[in-house]
Amino acid sequence: MPQNKRRLDHILDAGYLADLRARSTDEVRSMRAETREEEALLSYERRMLHGRLAILTKELERRARGEDAGTLLELLPSILSGDEQRGPSRGSLPLNDPNLDFAHPHRRVTKLVSDDTIANLPSLDETEIRRIIGELEGAEHEVSAQRRPLLDVLDSLNEELARRYQTGEADPSDVLAGG
Repeated sequence: MPQNKRRLDHILDAGYLADLRARSTDEVRSMRAETREEEALLSYERRMLHGRLAILTKELERRARGEDAGTLLELLPSILSGDEQRGPSRGSLPLNDPNLDFAHPHRRVTKLVSDDTIANLPSLDETEIRRIIGELEGAEHEVSAQRRPLLDVLDSLNEELARRYQTGEADPSDVLAGG
């Protein structure tokens, strides 16, 4: 992988899947692991964006209903547990993988809305909150647009491994044995 190229760009490069059938099963499994890790990072980033969007949107709704509608702090558990803002997800977040570094996506999200923004939310006017929501929505669309082709790559890798298992070119028990 070139030095200045992000892993995501490397995976999404047209040549990444080139000659897939000619690669060893171990190499295809390694590529799948790399792709899964990248998808997990994008999923995490997307979930963080959804959480921030939900908080800011709920604050606007709370303000529209009036101050007696409860404080944002009181509403936070229901905001963050609400599934109505989330769309369908093909990805899964492997929380038990000690090798995943969630610092990079976190920096991009906190650059858009820092914890200070959330802490100072009562002092922000509606225009500022709507501006931040627009930026977060743009970032969410960008992350989603990156995930779609990444999931296609993952599908191709899974299909190749499944083909090998079906034809006997690879032994699925190798995976269970740690191979």
